[in-house]
Amino acid sequence: PTTTDHVDSTVTTTPDEPNDPAAAPRLVAMPARQPSSATPDVAGGAVTAFGFDVLAATADSSGGNMVISPLSIAVTLALLEPGATGDARTELRALLRITDPAAWHASMSALEQDLEARVAELPSGGADDQDPGEFLARIANAAFLLPGYPFHDGYLEAVGNSYGAVLEELDFRADPESAAARINEFIADATDGRISDLIRPSDIDPATVLALVNALLLRASWQTEFDPDATSDEAFTRLDGTDVTVPLMRGRSDRSGAGDGWVAATKQLVGGIELEVVLPDDGRFDEVAARYGEVVAELAGSTNPGGPLAVPRFETRVTTPLQDHLVGLGLVAPFQKGNLLGIADDPRLVVDKVLHQAWLSVDESGIEAAAATIVLVLATSAPAEPPIEVVLDRPFLFRIVDQVSGATLFTGRILDPTA
Repeated sequence: PTTTDHVDSTVTTTPDEPNDPAAAPRLVAMPARQPSSATPDVAGGAVTAFGFDVLAATADSSGGNMVISPLSIAVTLALLEPGATGDARTELRALLRITDPAAWHASMSALEQDLEARVAELPSGGADDQDPGEFLARIANAAFLLPGYPFHDGYLEAVGNSYGAVLEELDFRADPESAAARINEFIADATDGRISDLIRPSDIDPATVLALVNALLLRASWQTEFDPDATSDEAFTRLDGTDVTVPLMRGRSDRSGAGDGWVAATKQLVGGIELEVVLPDDGRFDEVAARYGEVVAELAGSTNPGGPLAVPRFETRVTTPLQDHLVGLGLVAPFQKGNLLGIADDPRLVVDKVLHQAWLSVDESGIEAAAATIVLVLATSAPAEPPIEVVLDRPFLFRIVDQVSGATLFTGRILDPTA
């Protein structure tokens, strides 16, 4: 098993018997995130631009709902970035808008810490006896490590110091069921059970050595709640023209705007966040969605005051395998050998899967949302021999074997299967 010393968030790993199936899963380190004096806006702008990219790559108006957390996905890829080398580093930095790595990671850390430190406060001019509402932002990061695998100390220090990532050993190879259960437990604890089954044992390859995980929970009240008595069941027309009945909440927005093919509004939540909604004109959804980033920029410059606002009360959950979408956005090299040498001196390392789930609930009192992202890294084996086609269309021999003892239980030859 791995021998680990942890002093001032420094982790040292020394493999004695690599990948020992008997190695018990254990906590390696729980480093304290290093306070960041950076401003969070550098990371904030990068996360927003990245989010538009991912939404455009994943959304399909002919399908169902799509909900993602750009922050959760970006943080998980940020945990991978210190271990990326060569083309993988170049591609990751381009996708995440990283121009100065040290400044970017410091800003991302500041963004996480700033969100988690916020509390609900009364709006300006609010009465002293007014309920400030609720605000909670919880962000949990982890790196689950194969026992005995020779991770670079510098890589583990980077994810621990910048992101406070829990470092914990999991024997993916010997017990994928327990490994999946532990990762799901970590996510469920962080999200108050809103996300609890993101990874399955079948998602874990026997060659997996590392799982990078982010879990995010957000809960916020409206500054001005919707009156439940104003909510009524009304028709919601889908893109195909059919109607469904939804509870439609009615109130007022704080700011509004309009542009070519769309109208939009924002509504404030406590904790310094807001809901922003864009409604494309009938028949122009795909067109407006294709330039969503531009629409958001136009809305930001709008000076229109708030007006009447109707929002469906709803709850939705979306699970999205992201690896193919990330490849489509130009993140190719991490999925190829020889590009993750910052994690360990192992040219076989590749990203195997990127799993993401997001859950969102909107009602008269506010919003609640949760998301989790998992990046699985494995050490690929040597190229397999090509498969050989076997068609039993002539006489053949057979044997039925006990794999435990090696005993032949049945054997024979089949000369005519119809006889």
